[in-house]
Amino acid sequence: MTLSRPFRSLRSRNFRLYIVGQAISRSGTWVQLIAENWLVLQLGGGGIAVGVTTALYFAPLLVFGPYGGSLVDRSDKRGLLTMTQITNGLLALALGALVLGGLVQIWMIWSAAFLTGCVNSLDNPGGQALTKQLCDVSDVANATALGTAVTGGARAIGPAIGGFVLATGGPAACFLLNAASYGAVAAALRMMRGDQLVAMRPAAASSGSLGEGFRYVLANRGLWTVLLIVAIVNTFGMNYQVLLTVLVARAFHLGPASYGVTMSALGIGWLIGSVLAANWNDPTARCVGIWAGAIGAGCAAVAAAPTFAITVAAVAAMGVVTGLFVSSSAGYLQVLAPDDMRGRVMALYFMAFLGVSLIGGPLMGWVAEALGPRAAFLLAALPCAASTRLAFYRAPLAAASPVRVHT
Repeated sequence: MTLSRPFRSLRSRNFRLYIVGQAISRSGTWVQLIAENWLVLQLGGGGIAVGVTTALYFAPLLVFGPYGGSLVDRSDKRGLLTMTQITNGLLALALGALVLGGLVQIWMIWSAAFLTGCVNSLDNPGGQALTKQLCDVSDVANATALGTAVTGGARAIGPAIGGFVLATGGPAACFLLNAASYGAVAAALRMMRGDQLVAMRPAAASSGSLGEGFRYVLANRGLWTVLLIVAIVNTFGMNYQVLLTVLVARAFHLGPASYGVTMSALGIGWLIGSVLAANWNDPTARCVGIWAGAIGAGCAAVAAAPTFAITVAAVAAMGVVTGLFVSSSAGYLQVLAPDDMRGRVMALYFMAFLGVSLIGGPLMGWVAEALGPRAAFLLAALPCAASTRLAFYRAPLAAASPVRVHT
């Protein structure tokens, strides 16, 4: 199978199955997120309540992420992911039933978000660890970038579908649609050919400790620097679902369809940035730092945009640099982490990437409520720009060789 350079990892049948399932499932997730945030506002919540919803969704990744990564390193990745997909589907189905029955309250949405986050503390590092088993070693960075492209595409398609379904069928239809989407990944996982999975050395129970994972990261300057940059950017600059919800509803006084358009613009840009990043073989920490600063510039542009049309354009541009940032940071960590440590390293990545929303979601939601969404975007730009300096501290960081920690 001949493919151009940005799509070379699709030569693997197993990876093609996985990426298609992820495209469907992640689009469904965004359909539900659109409905959840809008439903929280309809039930009387404000920017803080939307921020709490986001925080509860990501909090388990911060609390349980390292434990999830340690379990992933000792588990059959494909079987584990099948279980997580089915569980998340049942949670979405339950939430849809509550809405249909007229019983839903904000605390129920928060509970579902928290339980989904608990499942994702296994699912997210498990999916990243499985990626290296689905394609050749030389294609791992490319496969990671294409996975990020799928995330961007889902951000483009999912909110558009979500806005339409929310406007025409209500939030229950969104939740039920997401429940069905999880079946796509479960089916793809079971259709994979086990004999074509790249063999990986699992971590022994005695070597799968959380402490070893932390020590490994701390001993590798490139890893901890990138993780710190990711944590800063995601705490302040990438709370898009919180700030854009409030911006569209409160600053422009528009409805769910316009919110869907805005989130789709972000996703289209994210997709473009991820495809551009798929050409890289060895992403560097310097790239991560540069794109972190670019996200800060994007936040400032959104804050200054005078009209809704210009805002959508600025959000799309911010999506491009976000795709480049996410692809470069995840790819850098994937390339450096060895097989028996990858689950724990990627769990720490998801702690930095998503778990810090426990802090950033409510914080930026409060700023948006107190000072307005434009001020919140402007304030978010500052730490993103400042984090760029970390990648250039003392000497520029390149793609380093993995460092083993012996205990």
